[in-house]
Amino acid sequence: MKNYYKPVCKVLACVSVLVYAQETSAQTAVSIDFQTQRYLENVSELDRNKFFNLHMVANKDHTDEDMEVINQWGITQGRSFWGAFGRYKDYITKNNVFPIASQVEKDGINNIKYAKEQNYYKHISRQLVVTDHPAAMIHMSMDTEQAGQFAAQYFQHFYEDHTRPIYYEPVNEPFVHADEYQENGKYTEAEVRRKTAEYFKEIGKAFDEQGVDTKVIGYSSAWPSMELWDFGHWETRMKMFMDVAGDYMDGFSTHLYDGINVTGQDTERSGSNADAILDLIETYSYIKWDAIKPHAITEYGGISSGYGDTYTDVESIQTVRSINHIIFGLMDREDRLMISIPFITGKSPWHWGSDFEPYGADLWRPVKESVVNGKPTEFQLTAKKDFYNLWDKVQGKRVRCSSSNPDIFVQAFVDGKTAYICLNNIDTENQDVSLQFVSSMGDFQKVNKRSLKIYQNEDPIYKDEDLSEIPSSVTIEPHETVVLTYTLDREVTFSKKAVRKEYYSKTYMQEIEANKTMKFVFNDVTELSNEGEARLRMAIGRKHEMSKRPTVKINGVEINSLKNWKGYDQADREDFFGVIEVPVPYQLLKASNTVELKFNDDGGAVSSVILSVNSIHTMGNRFPFKGSHYELPQKIEAEDFDIGGQGIGYNSLDDINNSKQYRLSEGVNIQKNTENFEIVLAEGEWTSYSIDVPENATYTLSLSGKSTTEEAKVSITSNNEVLGEMIALGTTENPTAQTTVELSAGKYPIQIHAETGTAVIDFIEINNGQTLSDAISFASNNTEIKMGEVNTFDLEYTASQDRDIIVELWGDAFLLGQAKVNVLKGTDKVSVDLNVFAEPLNYENVEVVAKVVKSNSLTSLAEAVMTEFEFDPVLSIGDELTAEGNITVFPNPTQSQQLMGIKGNSKIYKIEVLDTKGRLFDQFDYPIPSTQVNFKLTNHYSKGIYLIRVYGEKENFIKKILIQ
Repeated sequence: MKNYYKPVCKVLACVSVLVYAQETSAQTAVSIDFQTQRYLENVSELDRNKFFNLHMVANKDHTDEDMEVINQWGITQGRSFWGAFGRYKDYITKNNVFPIASQVEKDGINNIKYAKEQNYYKHISRQLVVTDHPAAMIHMSMDTEQAGQFAAQYFQHFYEDHTRPIYYEPVNEPFVHADEYQENGKYTEAEVRRKTAEYFKEIGKAFDEQGVDTKVIGYSSAWPSMELWDFGHWETRMKMFMDVAGDYMDGFSTHLYDGINVTGQDTERSGSNADAILDLIETYSYIKWDAIKPHAITEYGGISSGYGDTYTDVESIQTVRSINHIIFGLMDREDRLMISIPFITGKSPWHWGSDFEPYGADLWRPVKESVVNGKPTEFQLTAKKDFYNLWDKVQGKRVRCSSSNPDIFVQAFVDGKTAYICLNNIDTENQDVSLQFVSSMGDFQKVNKRSLKIYQNEDPIYKDEDLSEIPSSVTIEPHETVVLTYTLDREVTFSKKAVRKEYYSKTYMQEIEANKTMKFVFNDVTELSNEGEARLRMAIGRKHEMSKRPTVKINGVEINSLKNWKGYDQADREDFFGVIEVPVPYQLLKASNTVELKFNDDGGAVSSVILSVNSIHTMGNRFPFKGSHYELPQKIEAEDFDIGGQGIGYNSLDDINNSKQYRLSEGVNIQKNTENFEIVLAEGEWTSYSIDVPENATYTLSLSGKSTTEEAKVSITSNNEVLGEMIALGTTENPTAQTTVELSAGKYPIQIHAETGTAVIDFIEINNGQTLSDAISFASNNTEIKMGEVNTFDLEYTASQDRDIIVELWGDAFLLGQAKVNVLKGTDKVSVDLNVFAEPLNYENVEVVAKVVKSNSLTSLAEAVMTEFEFDPVLSIGDELTAEGNITVFPNPTQSQQLMGIKGNSKIYKIEVLDTKGRLFDQFDYPIPSTQVNFKLTNHYSKGIYLIRVYGEKENFIKKILIQ
């Protein structure tokens, strides 16, 4: 597809990281951090109503059994045709006037009465977009203000409050039909589009004035090829609509399709192109209103062709491939998304005809053998059912996650005792995805894998299977989607939150002129923390042969841009229009930020630049109840749990202290006992205590308590991991039960969990610490760490028990590689092989960490850290032969059989020559280092580009040469 990685070099005394492109690489790392809850602004919980819908409405064609099917999937109705203008189309056309208010009110009463008499009435939902065909509304000679008043009256009177649709999209995809309303050349298409926008404006205005709570959206763009005609499409379609009607729109609706939707190019929108379209709409919204009006994606999917008129599973499933690609991107916009509706319809009797072939988008198809008197009596679900099978019950709070490859999409969620990791491959190659867990999700009972493989000319393969082994990696085929479901022993406890905020500039749609600097300012960047990550989303529209990698500076510091982007290369589009992400070192961010872009060639435009900032914060405010951490050894009264409230100091099922004792405003049940107080924890509840552990040690933990049920079981946890054995409590008054726990040195919270039954707990006591001897160190340092290759680290360790040893490569807050080996108790040496799937970011700090941990744990008992790397990004393989920087190679270009000279700012002791796949081709050593050295190219060099890697006493560099 594209080069997946951009070279990045980090220098450490004698260690460097070289990340270089490998065209044949199909490996990806996905990192998941189950201690960090992810937020999109203030949204963390996945709202299924925004994503899992059907393009249908409850009506006589759908039986109770049909509705039960969609209810079991947890999906809702989404969109239907038959609104104000459609219902009165004949009347309006005949009389050239809209019905008067009294007539609409009378008809509305009858409509409600009729609806209540229907069997499907109980299934009617407000979760609906109502629309009509353009012909029902667009009359060039009619008064748009009257049209708005009529539409508002219709929505007032034709529905009860609890059945009134949430959304109204007056007509569907009007602009691609503009030529149909020119009245034999009386009006231009531009005039038709303008008139249509005025209809939308007056409808939105009337809904506001009459207090109709339905949200008006538009314009239902069928063909959002914004970049065409030097962005003339944008100017004459969506921008015009926003200028004319935008003040009265509650949101802007767009249709995203791979393939041809009515008109346009047979291309793919999923990936970078869809991002560029939505980013442009958001940016212009910010410019006009200082706010982002939300999106309504009222249709999306894929449009297939060439499969004939007879139903096949192969053809039916094609749209689901695109739906799965697009839905991952939409999930990242939930904070500014009203609704999204995959174009999957219910039943379409209007399409069946005499051969009873289903409409291509239908979820149900008639069983032809069941037709009696011209009507089918049985139906089967089409292959599209597997979209809803795949995503069944996926919900919960977002979990921080990332992918090293923009063509592998990832979303992760936790819902109670269930965790989901969702993966999608938009690439055209198989991808081996390594699952790297930054923190633990705790113990789990089983792992289930659902997968949907979609092929162009073969039947799809849907699998739902429980795995016999815990997967450390998964191979994902092109266009495949995988959902891993982990059934946990207990709910995950978050200790951090990653909050994403998006910032917009008042500058947009900048024409690209060679070597001219474009500036974008981002003000009021708030709530920055000590760690996080940031990216510029740069949307570019220009011809394919033109550069897509400008020089990028933020606050005066030059940073590397990427060569890869989401999805395909767009070569079959007339122009490239897509988002290319530029990683930004988080430490460069300020309250006000200036971004500078400069291209080396003319043509096209930068349509938008958005600064996306993810800041990682401690979850809430936690305070030890006594003012300081409990220093071990220590007796801790159960009622003296941490201050911080629900989810931090405790977890309560009702967040009420029903006993009304001691800490009255907090949600833990606290009751008096003979000496003091005790807490009552129902199954699933917990309390938290901040402790100070002076050294790694084994402790005896004693717990005084009882069960009010036949038996209660209690566990002690930290970082979602169980410490020691589970404690069983009987009904005897205040016995003391014990378990042995291994605790690592430091200050951190532990939790008491009621696993089963109801536990009454008086106190816990932690004492008799026995120091652990675990230790680890690097036996030797690697001189370089390479992406896509095995990097071997030699370690010396001491293990007080059988342990795991983990080696990790970190770039700022990102886990770039992780490897684990099991070792036996004792002192020994071990070699650990680490694959680095480094995402091509501009890292401020890079370090290698080796840890000794308990078996199947991620909590460190001992660790060694290589000194941090300095931030010093190098030129990539895709860079132009410019920017001399700190080193000069001459002559350049050169010829074989040529004496080469290199001059640097520090003494050079080694030179390596590599081919463009990063393989060592030649090497020159200099026993006496010098600031200027020579080497000779011989005739075994062929024509082409080579990389010259220079090792200096203070700096390492990479340069390119061209042999002609």
